[in-house]
Amino acid sequence: MTRLIILLFLCGVITGNNDTLNNVIPDDDDEPLDLGKQYAEDWTPENRTVNELFEDAVLAYLEENWDRCIEDFNAVLHGYKAYKRMITNCRKKCRSKADGDEPIYPENIDDLHFYEKKVKETLCLLMCNNEYREIAGAKALKTLPRETEQKLVDHRVYEYLHICYYQKKRYQDAANALFTFVIAHPDHETSLQALASYLTLPGVEADSVVNLETAAYVSMYFKAVSAYEDENYVRAVGLFEASLNSYLHEEDECRFYCEGPFDQGWHPEFISSVANHFTYCLKCKQACSNILNNLNGEFRKDMLRNHYNYLQFSYYKLGNLKAACSAVESYLLFDPVDETMLQNKNYYSAQPKVKEEYFTPRQEVVNYLKRQEYEYALLRYISKEFAIIEANYLKLTNIKTPKNETKDSKDKELGKKPDFETALHTPPGHALFSHVNLSKYFSTSREHREYKIDDTEQPRVKEDIYLIAKEEDLDGKNRYVADGFLNSTDCESLMKFAYMNVVEGDGYNENKSPHSKYERFEGITIGRTALMVYFGKIDRKWLELLLEKTELVREHVEKYFGLHRHLYFSYTHLVCRTALPDSPVDRDDLSHQVHADNCLLRDKDTCLRESPAYVWRDYSAILYLNDDFQGGEFFFAKDSVTRELDYVILPRCGRMVAFSAGGENLHGVRGVIRGRRCALALWFTQDKRYLEYERVLASAVLERVRSIGPLEEKNVQVPLKYEDVLVDYATNDESLRYFLKNSS
Repeated sequence: MTRLIILLFLCGVITGNNDTLNNVIPDDDDEPLDLGKQYAEDWTPENRTVNELFEDAVLAYLEENWDRCIEDFNAVLHGYKAYKRMITNCRKKCRSKADGDEPIYPENIDDLHFYEKKVKETLCLLMCNNEYREIAGAKALKTLPRETEQKLVDHRVYEYLHICYYQKKRYQDAANALFTFVIAHPDHETSLQALASYLTLPGVEADSVVNLETAAYVSMYFKAVSAYEDENYVRAVGLFEASLNSYLHEEDECRFYCEGPFDQGWHPEFISSVANHFTYCLKCKQACSNILNNLNGEFRKDMLRNHYNYLQFSYYKLGNLKAACSAVESYLLFDPVDETMLQNKNYYSAQPKVKEEYFTPRQEVVNYLKRQEYEYALLRYISKEFAIIEANYLKLTNIKTPKNETKDSKDKELGKKPDFETALHTPPGHALFSHVNLSKYFSTSREHREYKIDDTEQPRVKEDIYLIAKEEDLDGKNRYVADGFLNSTDCESLMKFAYMNVVEGDGYNENKSPHSKYERFEGITIGRTALMVYFGKIDRKWLELLLEKTELVREHVEKYFGLHRHLYFSYTHLVCRTALPDSPVDRDDLSHQVHADNCLLRDKDTCLRESPAYVWRDYSAILYLNDDFQGGEFFFAKDSVTRELDYVILPRCGRMVAFSAGGENLHGVRGVIRGRRCALALWFTQDKRYLEYERVLASAVLERVRSIGPLEEKNVQVPLKYEDVLVDYATNDESLRYFLKNSS
């Protein structure tokens, strides 16, 4: 079915043809807002609010009034676009006006210039909104209820609309509407089956099925690619430049629309309310690029920078070397170590007419990346600093100190060296497993074999999971690689979850860089995630996704290796490694030293299964979430001393590498040179005594939250060392105990 969606994408979206019978939804106009001209015609004659239109449309659907259903739902779509466009244009206009005004007092005392601008913006917004109401009616800008807007954002309109079209035998329109819904909900099995059925109906042409929510820049981009492939570089340049401008415009619109109302759920001080609302808006704005890069269910992280790749060659073919060099330098701002683009730069530099100043990045790229970098840094700062406040708050409110923390403090007071700590979850890849350092060999030798994955004509193992490499391919025992455990939407979702919720450091000894001084280490466990769901701090969908996908991996590993005894989880850890800003690009250290997962390396040929090794581990798996980083490759090593490696596995979304945990599978991770590498690290055991208890609690928490909702206590926090808190609630919450008792 995924292939069906991709087929429709290739056939429909590239042509940009949305002219289906009586179902044309006009693209947003790129021209500035003209209140008197545009909206006098745009709004519905009944002057109903968008929410009233939505309610009336649903009622028409329930009453099986199919004509009214089609009319009202199309009015909802039209009205919501007008509503968003009006709000966005007012905000843009008022921001620009306030920025251009001279301050009342020339000296910026106590940052009053900032607040003065916001006061002026507010006055402008009131005037702009009033002007719109005079033209479109008093109800036009009535704020949408949160629930209704979420349905519109989720494209739920099309879930109704395709049925209404079907009942009127307008099958092509029904297919278009359903395809648009499926793009937003690619795992909705009932809709996927219905879409396949629609394609068999009379009058439905598969190559004419389109996504009715396709943005203008998408059609421009693919038309530009077609012109580029046809070597029509004049047309390609024009379309790529138009697509680039449209993309940046769309993101700008999205960011301004983020500056909407925010229910803080409490009544903070003035400054706190400003900071809270600012953070809410900032998180929303950071999501805009992800929204724009989702093309009919396919996430293209390189959508923006690829414009500059195409432009540099197109300008070169047109003889405009200055524009080509500028495009090259712009691309390199996104990826400064891209080998191909660096070679292009060297080639251009060698041309006699090229001057050094030609290699100046385009200003829109400089501005875009500076803003992104600052916003990411600010969000990270907020996350880190408020976590410290949270920890201090827990101390002041006398929340129970975890038992292992109490023991540590007593040992230190007595001057004793504590015994090796067999905590609830000892840190993965603990330093005791890392006696051997192979980094000195990487700079002098590249004689290892990198396993180049060929995704075509691979034997299918299960459903969408494909076996990529077996033991004989990887030249070792009990190891394999498979793809397809996650789709792009899953990876994007888990990366977003990781970005907002991981804990800095190894989570145990508060070591921020346990494996490499050039990287920041972050992670989150199933138990911490469950506790956050239990307290209502995050949506349960994150925990559901984690449990579902990791169970899929466990089941696959168990079946692949033909195990006759059940394989249990012993530990699950979502781990991110991020290259620090000052890390050298030519570094040759490892992100994780060569080690085995259940024994201690003593010398080249000896790996002892004894304490403090995790001797109960039998199998391991790594499930990758992204590949938009440099370095960070997983590798198998032949031994702990020589430079020769078995194979290097290149991470990508949904790829899994699995292996037995003994000395036969020594492995490590190369240094992350640039960007952030996230993966789910999974360890399994056949000894039920080492079953991951947090996973059992997490399943009970999910059942509790599904049935009666999260805990109703307010201002409950998740401490850094959360294990005892999780156990305490599992012990004392009667409802949670019930679900725990009845869980399988």
